[in-house]
Amino acid sequence: MKMRVVILWVGLLLAALAGLQAQEATAGLSSPSTSVGQPVELVVTVRDSRNAEVPQTIDVAGLRIELFGRATRFEMNNFKVTSSLTYTYSVVPLNAGEFTIPPIEVKVDKKTLKTAPARLSVMAGAPPALPAPQPLPNAPSTRSDVQPPAGQVTPYFGDLLLSKKKAYVGEVVPAELRYYFNSRISGEVGDRPNFGGEGFTAQKLSHVPKREQIVNGENYVVFGFQTGITPVKSGALEIPTSSLEARLQVPGSPPPGFADIFQQFGGALPPGMFTSSRDVSIDTKPVTMEVVPLPKEGKPENFSGAIGKFKMEASANPKKAAPGDPITIKVLVTGQGNFDAMGAPELTDDEGWRSYPPTDKFEPADAIHFTGTKTFEFVLIAKQDRIKTPGLKFSYLDPATGKYETLTQAPFDVEAKAGEAKPEASPVGNVTPSPTPKPESKASRSVVHVGGDSSWTPLFKQPFFLLLNLAVATVWGLALVYVLVKKLLRSAWMCRRSEAGRLKRLIADLEACEDGRFYDQAADCLASLGGADPESLGEGIPNADAEVLRSLSERIAESKYSPIALAKPTADERGRVMQVLTSLVSQYAK
Repeated sequence: MKMRVVILWVGLLLAALAGLQAQEATAGLSSPSTSVGQPVELVVTVRDSRNAEVPQTIDVAGLRIELFGRATRFEMNNFKVTSSLTYTYSVVPLNAGEFTIPPIEVKVDKKTLKTAPARLSVMAGAPPALPAPQPLPNAPSTRSDVQPPAGQVTPYFGDLLLSKKKAYVGEVVPAELRYYFNSRISGEVGDRPNFGGEGFTAQKLSHVPKREQIVNGENYVVFGFQTGITPVKSGALEIPTSSLEARLQVPGSPPPGFADIFQQFGGALPPGMFTSSRDVSIDTKPVTMEVVPLPKEGKPENFSGAIGKFKMEASANPKKAAPGDPITIKVLVTGQGNFDAMGAPELTDDEGWRSYPPTDKFEPADAIHFTGTKTFEFVLIAKQDRIKTPGLKFSYLDPATGKYETLTQAPFDVEAKAGEAKPEASPVGNVTPSPTPKPESKASRSVVHVGGDSSWTPLFKQPFFLLLNLAVATVWGLALVYVLVKKLLRSAWMCRRSEAGRLKRLIADLEACEDGRFYDQAADCLASLGGADPESLGEGIPNADAEVLRSLSERIAESKYSPIALAKPTADERGRVMQVLTSLVSQYAK
């Protein structure tokens, strides 16, 4: 019996030595937010190591961070021994603001490990209370919302943290789903929780680096997912429960009689020696948010829905523009807020300028698109000579104050000449026929003597002479026909007839083309008729037809300078354009 016990202990020791795996260092705060003067704990955990070196202090401006505790823990799970060192720092905030604690270097044996950075939000007022964890019952239920017997340690729980509990309709509220697992258990979690509900939209969930955090004196591993919640209607908004699936290794019972072996030596089973696998679902609690409508007082006329805190920068290029050349105003709106719903700034004092709808591009600075820069580009063409561009005005609602703010940009100094960009095709009316080639000079006619002294028939009566002259006349006749046909084909009348036929084919293609290509092909027709300016097409065009052509010219230019402008005509607009162009082609062909 003693030999069996010795063999068992040797086997356990060998398994323990083989179970030591790669080392890992993690860091976590006991609370992600606090207030000035209220300390929190920063816990650095080094796994699979019995000795490590960490810094005594950590230098972060605005925080005082000092090491004050160290602990060692050994655990065994299914004959696998794990050890961990826990170093606890006291973090005392000296100033309000957002702080990032940099990665902490931990020296283990002959290598250096680094923790992930930790973020701490410090407020001037009292810190928010951390919600109490929901413990796991002894019953076989897999839900996390059942009360356990008194004194039981909580293996896991979920929590939803909102950056604020009161928001405006359309405001983006950053949120984080957190799932806490007691560091004494191990397991695997799902890819992401299910999240959604009515009355709000949410950004795609983004993973947060795994970290450790002390809750009620217990060390937890925290898996987080960030998102942005946008309420779409006012009133009480309830954000429902979100569940994360996980498979955990929970403590189990040893085989019958196995514990008696250890009791013979006055000992007990090592904690975590026997575990069992369990599939669980961890739930967050529902959270209610108060959503209020946008204030009416002081609402600017140009307010386009931007809610947050922003700043604006702008530039104009080029500084000089020839007639018909565009000037581009580039506007950068940077800050935090609802960039997806943000409208473009408004142009002011734009008399004498033709502007087109701006393009926009957003570059996020975080995973939930709450912080970043949105770029707008306006294309302007001077209708009159101008020395200054239009100004800019951008209004937004600051949710911190509940008041509307307006950012302005003064006009830029430029030199822009008035004019319109003309299609590059040459007008039909200016087609110059190629010069008619000069008639070929007459070749010297050779005298052919046929018959000779032995002939008794006159030369002009001989068949050979007649055939020769017939051949010469045929050649001259064909040459004359060739010259006449060539002159006819190169005449202005024939060119006009040919161009009229080509225009009719363009009209037929225009009538059958798709809406997305309509303005491109209409531009070809206008260019072939003489340009986009109705006055260049000649006199006698009815005013209604001329107005249709001017409108068509503007839509063509709008498609050229503004990629997001409407590129599809309505059925009525398409019919009017086809009617006018067909009429012009018919007149041109006469």
